[in-house]
Amino acid sequence: MNRYGTKRWLGLMAAAGLGALTGCASVGREAAVGTPMEDRPIVGAGFVGQPAGWPDAVPLPEGAEIDGHRCANRYCTLWFGLMTLDEAMVLKRRYIKLLKDSGKWEQLGSPGDPYEPEAFRYTGAVESGCGYTLEIKQGSVPNDYYHRWRVTTSMTW
Repeated sequence: MNRYGTKRWLGLMAAAGLGALTGCASVGREAAVGTPMEDRPIVGAGFVGQPAGWPDAVPLPEGAEIDGHRCANRYCTLWFGLMTLDEAMVLKRRYIKLLKDSGKWEQLGSPGDPYEPEAFRYTGAVESGCGYTLEIKQGSVPNDYYHRWRVTTSMTW
């Protein structure tokens, strides 16, 4: 990461952290528990669609294979299947387009380098009174012989 990308990354993380700390403590006990173990998929199982407990307001790209997810308190991480760099970039662009076309998501920061994380804030009405902040990023899998990549999305509410 170059010296200019570091400042952008810190700005995105600060915006996401600020969104998480803005008065959503009264969401309720159910949200703090997270997803039960029996509802969590086995890592590497690969399924298509929304995992149990994922909010309907947060769309997922159609047909993307989901390797797994982990939710705790008001934070969820979801990771997609292993793919080549080209496939990862197509999935990331398609996901960003889906969010922008819905009209209910506002991009945080300015779009820049395609290899940098992208962050979005939900602008629609939410039943719990809290908003959603979503970050999309990709990264190479360390020590992978095939040099595969993985796209992940992290959500805070």
